[in-house]
Amino acid sequence: MLLQQRNNILLIILLNVFFCSSGWGLPQPLIKKISFTGLEKTQTEFLSQYLKSKVGSVYDSTTVAEDRQRLLNLGILRQVDISVTHTYSGIALTISCIEMVNTLPVFALGKTGDTFWCKVGVQSLNLTGRADKLFAYYQYYDRHSFYLNYVTDRILNTNWGWGGSLIKWATIEPLTLDNQRLTYHYTNYTAYGNAVRFLSFRETVEMGLGYFNERFEPQQMSDATEANIIQGDKLLSKLIFRSNHLDYTDFYVNGFYNQLNIELIHSVDSVSNFVTVFNDFRFFKSWNHKFTWANRFRVGLATNHSNPFAPFVLDSYLNLRGVGNRVDRGTGSIVVNTEVRCTLFDKRMFAAQSVAFLDFGSWRKPGGSLNDFKKSENMKAFAGIGFRLIYKQTFDTMLRIDYGYDYDKNKGIVIGIGQYF
Repeated sequence: MLLQQRNNILLIILLNVFFCSSGWGLPQPLIKKISFTGLEKTQTEFLSQYLKSKVGSVYDSTTVAEDRQRLLNLGILRQVDISVTHTYSGIALTISCIEMVNTLPVFALGKTGDTFWCKVGVQSLNLTGRADKLFAYYQYYDRHSFYLNYVTDRILNTNWGWGGSLIKWATIEPLTLDNQRLTYHYTNYTAYGNAVRFLSFRETVEMGLGYFNERFEPQQMSDATEANIIQGDKLLSKLIFRSNHLDYTDFYVNGFYNQLNIELIHSVDSVSNFVTVFNDFRFFKSWNHKFTWANRFRVGLATNHSNPFAPFVLDSYLNLRGVGNRVDRGTGSIVVNTEVRCTLFDKRMFAAQSVAFLDFGSWRKPGGSLNDFKKSENMKAFAGIGFRLIYKQTFDTMLRIDYGYDYDKNKGIVIGIGQYF
């Protein structure tokens, strides 16, 4: 009898432990209040739409941690802390925020060989308190260019956003025509608008339409016979799929990002279409706030016309650090960038990183075949070192200096604001 009673008591204790640990039989605490503190410009209702925790829902610490990371990923809050208060009526969440400096200068420059480029302007990353962005800058890249762009994430707390751009883009293009090296002044005037549909917090699809006029003018009068290659008014249609699974903690990044672009250019002056498809995949892994391994893999193909004005450009500014400016063009491109970022120091306002990188690329020549990617003369590889001085009060704001070098003794320095990728 005594043994039976002890067994019954033991069974009751085990059942109590099981039900308490699993939550069965116990009322789940509900969230009764969510409030924000520390906001100066950002609108509370804008931030609230990104929270999975809602008033009236069951409190879940895992969901609250995910909400905190979501707010940090918006790129407008430098610090987010969520405190939990238990009351008789339920759970109260207090979200304490410190906003980033949202208006910043735009500055970048680079020099390789005899070429030089620079960019100056201003950007606002939280113009009206809803993470909408305004970019305006002037660029000198052998010639004078101007860029104005506005983007908003959400319209009236819906799953739609929009953006628009006005651009004058002018460069000097060194091109090879009939085994002769010629130089062209390239000028492009573009008006572009787009709509963005948020499929989820991480995935979006963008649809855009633009109208532009581009001109290629020979620098030398003797080249005038080549002046009429691809000119005039054109329509641009874009479809972009983005999957953003990057998580940010200060300047440390973890996760992956993928973007697929499909572009169609239709010539107004003649019946011709040009299609470009490229995919950009990025992967980041950080360890102990000390090391970050960063990777970018880009691959693209375009309509394979035997045309010197192909869309994929080999350039220090875009893909291979040290190669030079506007070195070559192709109708196909494979680019791999990998770098290891080592934190030198990390203080309250400033931090610094050293960088070791390797950039590799291969191109398909206009009118060529896929075998062009395997030819050594179409491959370029640069290794180098770099330095980052980081201002932590703003998003992705750092002075970047990279020095690239290859076995043919080509070399160059690229200086800019923000990470290279």
